[in-house]
Amino acid sequence: MTKADQNMTGDAIGKVEAELGQGADVSDKSGTGLTAGNFRQLAKNGIGDPANAYVHGMEWYDGKLYCGMTRNSFKLLKLFPPIDPPALDPWPVDVPPKVQDLDMQGQIWRWTPETDEWELAYRSPLIDGKHGEPAPRDLGYRGMEVFQGKSDSKPMLYASTMSTVLRGCAAHVLRSEDGLNFEPACEPGIGNDNISTFRELVGFDGYLYAPPAGEGIQFNSNRTGVLMRSNDPKPGNWEVAGDLGFGDSKNNGIFMMTVANNQLYAGTFNNYEGYQVWTTPPCGDGPLQWRKVIDKGAHRGPLSEIAMGMVEFNGALYVGSSIQNGGYDRTNLVGPAAGEVIRIWPDDSWDLLVGMPRETPDGMKYPLSGIGPGFDNIFSGYTWRMCVHDGWLYVTTFDWSVFLQYAHRPSPTAKKLVDAVSFEQMAEVGSGFEMWRTKDGVNWMPVTINGMNNPYNYGGRTMVSTPKGLAVGTANVFGGKSPARFASRWEYIENPDGGTEVFLGDPGTTSYVIPKPKKDKAKTVDIAATGATGYIGRHLVPKLLDAGYTLRLLTLPGTRDDIPAHKNLEVIEGTLEDPATLAKLVDGAGIVLHMAARLAGACTLEQLRETNVEGTHNLIRACSDSKALKRFVFCSSVAAYQNQFNEKEWPIHESHPLRVDGGHDLADYGMTKIASENLARFYSNKHGYEHSILRFALVYGVGDPLVDLMARKNAPEPDFGQGQGGEQPRQFVHIDDAVEAIARACFEDGAKNETFNVAGPDVITYRDVGRMTRIAIGTPSNDDLDPDRTRVWRRYVQQYDISKGKNKLGFYPSVPFAEGLRQIIEAAQAEGALPRPNDKVTRETAKNTGFQADFANPSRKEGKRNEASAKPKSISEPKKQIAN
Repeated sequence: MTKADQNMTGDAIGKVEAELGQGADVSDKSGTGLTAGNFRQLAKNGIGDPANAYVHGMEWYDGKLYCGMTRNSFKLLKLFPPIDPPALDPWPVDVPPKVQDLDMQGQIWRWTPETDEWELAYRSPLIDGKHGEPAPRDLGYRGMEVFQGKSDSKPMLYASTMSTVLRGCAAHVLRSEDGLNFEPACEPGIGNDNISTFRELVGFDGYLYAPPAGEGIQFNSNRTGVLMRSNDPKPGNWEVAGDLGFGDSKNNGIFMMTVANNQLYAGTFNNYEGYQVWTTPPCGDGPLQWRKVIDKGAHRGPLSEIAMGMVEFNGALYVGSSIQNGGYDRTNLVGPAAGEVIRIWPDDSWDLLVGMPRETPDGMKYPLSGIGPGFDNIFSGYTWRMCVHDGWLYVTTFDWSVFLQYAHRPSPTAKKLVDAVSFEQMAEVGSGFEMWRTKDGVNWMPVTINGMNNPYNYGGRTMVSTPKGLAVGTANVFGGKSPARFASRWEYIENPDGGTEVFLGDPGTTSYVIPKPKKDKAKTVDIAATGATGYIGRHLVPKLLDAGYTLRLLTLPGTRDDIPAHKNLEVIEGTLEDPATLAKLVDGAGIVLHMAARLAGACTLEQLRETNVEGTHNLIRACSDSKALKRFVFCSSVAAYQNQFNEKEWPIHESHPLRVDGGHDLADYGMTKIASENLARFYSNKHGYEHSILRFALVYGVGDPLVDLMARKNAPEPDFGQGQGGEQPRQFVHIDDAVEAIARACFEDGAKNETFNVAGPDVITYRDVGRMTRIAIGTPSNDDLDPDRTRVWRRYVQQYDISKGKNKLGFYPSVPFAEGLRQIIEAAQAEGALPRPNDKVTRETAKNTGFQADFANPSRKEGKRNEASAKPKSISEPKKQIAN
């Protein structure tokens, strides 16, 4: 392929977009791992109580899912503001005059999978407050752990609390045998009356560890509480497990703990130099042997203030960094900055996986994923939680961009971004927490970048792997009334998307279940379709048959055997130029689905019009006398739009001007689609049946005629994506999403007489394709591992507006391009068409392949970039003084 081909002109794209009905047959080789479409919502609006703002603790115990709730977090922040409160006007939630008007009693809810029902398992008791008024003992339940102490007859459910030291008492560790009755397993604060919360509970070497994470009115920092442990919590036997701050006065306590490689790890909060990570081997009942393995925020400094997420995965410890209060610690003047991900090996060596390149005592470190801080999102102040499920590591973030609509003094960077794309588009495309997954630490796929389609879910607060799937609980403080903007004022109204939500991800869950066929005496077949042997058709037909539909398919002469036989399937050979064959095809069909089209550039203009326009006209005329036809579904193309590659006119809505002339392949093809759309509308109105028109972006996936070939043949080359066209954003759509869109157009009431754009959830460039491919096969260049700062802005770009499909069809494309490309690359690797990285490449890449030596070369042009080059120091994100 020439460099001109590599640059992928609009004509070349249009040629492949036209190929809806053609392509070689390959088996589906999609890998495992969850997409957004695999998650179903278990609960919303705080499980029926919008005051529940955070799912803090979460655990699977005795066959049920337990969720520890913290309530009214942002209302409490308004009533007890910090020294420098967030500059938000109006305040994001409606707040009563005094705290006594709020129900602050923490709750624990549990979900039973057999009944798919929730029940309130426990509610904090009220105690005699310090000021003569009743006060809740527990504001929330921040951590949970299943542990069996010496006096426990079986594993018990332990929960750590958040408490109001000012009004009530210090925090507790609670213990439950049945998940309904929770009793204190320690005295308040485990002997320290100033402890406001214990964040994590971790079982290790026969002991339960409880690190204090807050004191007084603070819930994130602690300078007086030491790490405690107990091998017998039931009678309240606890002992000190380490020196205060590990002997470093700059540590503000232990923020996160976990077990990895049979060692106990602890991560600190250090706003002076950056987090530290300490570890100890099992020591039985003897003193622990703590030693420091990571210092100074992995040499990023205070911009990696907190070790917030920690988990063992594939023999290494993964650590996610954060800055308190959403990524900007105004109290300590740290930030703003987004979080990173590093990986620590048992020999204490470490890799930078997601983050900012920098010099370290071990040499220059570049992120092995090529992804910058916050997964290229400046608003992702936390790398919040990490969880291993079914062989994949999942990571969630905190994204504060939803607060921009209330920001009184937004940062210059944030203001510029809002002015460029609008807050509404940011909220639609990329506000809300993100979830990413990886199975090697190097190649990452987004699961969601918009809070599971709810921008008010600004945090993926907690996750737990269960036998039923991956459970996720959100941070969403917008329960109750939130400000709504009217023409001249703000007004507080009920927010239907407010309150914490819980999701469960399982591969068996799909984003759309095709409804079962409805009986109709007028029809003899459910669906008649053209283009069934094409790329989309080969994926759609089996799903329709599995759902119980009877199909009649038109195929070109000599291709009948390309369609596997099925009892509910009838195949007719013929062409769109044969009226008799078409009449037979549509006779008695309840739905007619037209996918077939000729490829622009592969035939003469006369042949193109003959098939795409006259052929469509012939098919529609054959439907004119049908008594059974309910809906005609036509697969069109975004090639119908005028100036579709002009970024100034993005995002392109369905009402965007259509082409008015041809002159080249893409334009000629688009003109045939416009003519066919007009025919579909005219005849459906004339004869009284419904129509639905889908304008597809380029459809890709394993075996497609463009991206698959590109990944196998061209993208591995070092210069692929360079030059003119390599940086132009494109919004493709994965085959799974394309199939879902057609199914919804066939069966959903919202599709009636409507036209929809069908495109994927994100945009990419051909440079992205090359970078991701080379990283996946283990041959990245230095430039591939240097984060592309333009992705910070480009993540909010949409070439095609897909909001109409969301609103009317419930169609939310769930396969981001990185996931679709992963499937293609892994299929090619399985066939031997692409190399696999050496099993040790994810570790050795940074050590022995020459990257480290190259990165350390001071003559390299980009080698000295720093965080300031990615965004101005003057960003002032809204501060969030709430527990993380």
